[in-house]
Order: sequence, then structure tokens, then C-alpha cells
Amino acid sequence: MKAEWRKYLDARTPRYTSYPSALHFDSSVSGGDLAQKCAEIDLYAPISLYVHVPFCRQLCWYCGCSMRVENYYSRALDYVDALIREIAMHAAALNGRGRPASVHFGGGTPNYLKCEDVERILSAIEAQLGLTDSAHLSIELDPRMLRREDIDRFAAIGFNRFSLGVQDFDPAVQEAINRLQGFDLVEACVGEIRAAGIDDLSFDILYGLPRQTLTSFGDTLDKVTALGPDRVSVFGYAHLPAAFPRQRLIEESTLPGAEARAGMAELADRKLRAAGFRRIGFDHYAKPGNSLTRAASSGRLKRNFQGFADDPSPTIIAVGASAISFVDGLYAQNEKNVGAYVERIRRGESPVVRGLARTRRESVVAAAISDLLCGMAADIGELLRVAAPAEALRICAALDRFEADGVIVWQGDRVSLADDAFLLARAVAAALDPYAAPMGGMAPAV
Repeated sequence: MKAEWRKYLDARTPRYTSYPSALHFDSSVSGGDLAQKCAEIDLYAPISLYVHVPFCRQLCWYCGCSMRVENYYSRALDYVDALIREIAMHAAALNGRGRPASVHFGGGTPNYLKCEDVERILSAIEAQLGLTDSAHLSIELDPRMLRREDIDRFAAIGFNRFSLGVQDFDPAVQEAINRLQGFDLVEACVGEIRAAGIDDLSFDILYGLPRQTLTSFGDTLDKVTALGPDRVSVFGYAHLPAAFPRQRLIEESTLPGAEARAGMAELADRKLRAAGFRRIGFDHYAKPGNSLTRAASSGRLKRNFQGFADDPSPTIIAVGASAISFVDGLYAQNEKNVGAYVERIRRGESPVVRGLARTRRESVVAAAISDLLCGMAADIGELLRVAAPAEALRICAALDRFEADGVIVWQGDRVSLADDAFLLARAVAAALDPYAAPMGGMAPAV
């Protein structure tokens, strides 16, 4: 990284998987608000479904997800019943409107659930919302819990994209984050997934983990490319122990510094592109024929809670504890506590407890930030017109600094990132964000 850019490495910004971020949600949004928005969806509008499975068998110390270790499967069955009831609630609100274009199971660990219970959830979606054979079904999987028969069954019931949580292959790093899974285990999973006919396989890897070095991370990257996934997401670990107490189990002295983190992200970019991947946004990579690459090439790439996505739907209906729906500018988040979520559903109440209704100004800012992160360029003319005078001056002053350092090219209303400045995309996005003053819970920009 250029010397004059290093001053931006200590910036902390939202991940911009939503705008405004969930840090701005409050209790002013109700389940009734979400139901009203659902009732206004066009009859044949595509919708994206997200199913949150919060359970894990073991605590990974780095994890920033909404999850819990569950030792009693009976509680998971109660949760599945609640999911099915919530799906019915959304179906009643939609009243035949909308057509599911995709279903994504995230967590937690979706394959904590038995295959038959995952199938029950899909059957409820099909019965209540009209799931068709053309819908894209994806699922996040923990390789340590994945059996050959599970892979075959997930493929048989229609899942066509699998995502494996790899994180890092170095045993010392795995020990430091309490997630031991050998290369041989992941290699065997990949072979079985390919044998099941899955041709869209994604890996998640993390940089900035404890005990990670440039050399060890380079070895992980070499092993990743040798396994031949179709997509790779390269996320920067965010150490936020105040928000996620489990992270207090990680020794802060073993975490790499900001410059080392940037070096790892740049190394990932070089190695993955040399292996034939295309960079998508600023932290995703995909093979040339993959649907994510096609979406990026045609301007259809989106930024949502799963990162960068090729989903055609602007509408997200999300079920499960902590899940966030987005319908026509409205964010609606469910109760985070699993037990409280299940009890609300049992009482026939909406699980929505907080959210945000986006203003026109926020929608304009959201569009500019999305364009910048998805396409590395944005037209900011409308953003400057809707901003308050003081905000517009701040935005322009921040962009002037980025332009002076060669991070961006600013011509008229168009702002473009320099190709080698992709790691600073979120820092530049924060310059466009009127809410960008540092808040607790924000992740490092790189």
C-alpha cells in the first residue's frame, strides 16, 4: 500500500451491508409496519428469503454472528416450529404477492439442524410462498459437522450453492480462535460436494486473526486456490469484545496490526487474481463463469447482509431470531434472544422489535454508497443536493483529501476509486455518509 494511504488504515466504519446501519435501528418500527409494506409488494415481484439458524455446537471465539451453543436438540425443534409459524405470518401479509427468487440459510450453523428439519422449513416456504424450481437455494455449512449423506440430501432437496466456513488453515491460528479443522477435512468435504453435482461452492476466509502472519496467511491462500472453490469471500476480522464478549477469549497482543492486515488483504487479492478469480466489490472473488461475476459485469451486483450478491430482488424477507427484513425502504429486525423469539411466535405476535424507515435522503446516500462499493464508482450529484449545507461541505472536504492522495478520481459528479485503492472503499464510502462519525461497534475499514 502506498505510504500516503496508510493513515486511512486506522479508520473504523460500518460494513455498509445496510444503510443506515443497524446501529441506528430503534423500537419505532413494528411488525405491523412490515406487514403493511409486504401488502404493497407487486404481485410478481421477486423476493429474497433469509432463514437464520443461530445454533452452533462449539463457540468460535472470533465470531461476530448472532448465535448460541445449543446442547439440547429439542430446543432447536421448538425453534424450527417457530420459523415455520413465522413463514406463515409473512405469507398472510403477502397474500399471494411476491415470488421467491432465492432462499439463503445462514447462522450460526445451518447444518446444526438435521436435514429433515431443514427440509421441513423449505417445505413450509414452498407451501406458503410458492417456492419454484428456478429459485436459487444456498446454505452456509460448518465442515466439521458435514457428513456425506448430508451433502447428498441438501443437493437432492434443491440447494445449489454451498458456502464453507474455512477461516484459516494454520493450526496455530485455529487454536487461537477455538476452531480446529484440518485441511484434509475440508478437502474431503469439497470432493463430496463436487461429487453431489454442486458447481457453486464458496469459501469464507478471514485475515487479521490472532497469530496470523503474512507467511501463514499466504499458505492458507495457496491451499484455498488448490481446492478450487468458485467464490471466495475475504473478510477482515473485527475485534469488538465489548459487543461480542466471546472475543475476550482472544489475546489482543496476538492480533496483527493495521499494516499487517492490509498486507494480508493485498496478498489475497494478488494470489486469488493470479489463480483466475475476478475481484468482486472490495472483498469477494469469483471465477469468470460464476453468476456473481456475471452480475458484477452487467451492473446487477448488490450489497446486502450476506456481502456482495447476485440476487435480483430488492426485497428481503428474513425469518428467525435477530433476522432483518428489508421491504421498500423499511428495515425490520426480529427479537435477538432465541427463547424470547420463540415465545413471541407462540403467542401469535410478530417477532419484530426494532428497525428503521429510510428517509428519501438516506435512500439517496444508500444508493451512492452501494454504487461505490459494488462498482468502485458513484455519481454523487444527487447526494450533494439532498445533503444539508454543512454535510455537503464535509463530504467535499473529505473527498478532496482522498483525491489529493490519489485514492479517488473526482470528475464532475463522478467519484471513482483507483484500482489499487479497493481496500479503502469503505473509508471512501464513509466520506459520503452523514452518519459516519465514529460509533461503538464499527469494524476496521481494512
